[in-house]
This record gives sequence, structure tokens and C-alpha cells, in this order.
Amino acid sequence: MGAKLEEYFVKVKAEGGLNAQMKLAMLTKMSPAKAKEAPDNEANIRIFEEAIKKLS
Repeated sequence: MGAKLEEYFVKVKAEGGLNAQMKLAMLTKMSPAKAKEAPDNEANIRIFEEAIKKLS
């Protein structure tokens, strides 16, 4: 569970640092720890992809 969502946090942190990771958490309303436990369902993936577009 949450492997794909967790990857989003890892990628964002690698590209933009902790500040970008915090912004992703705010936009998705999900912490990295919660993302690790959340299901990788279509709705959650869509939320993360939309949030990442906003960060770009």
C-alpha cells in the first residue's frame, strides 16, 4: 500500500527539497507517513499528480 504515493514524496523532495515536500503534503492533505499507508488507488494518484502539476 502507498508505494506509488510514497514515490511522489521521494521524487518531489529530490527535485525541490524539504520545502517542496511540505508543499506537496499541504496540497494533498497527506503527510509522507500517511501516504505510505494510504491505498494507491486512482483517486489518490490523481490528487498527487494534480498537486505535482501545481508545484511545477
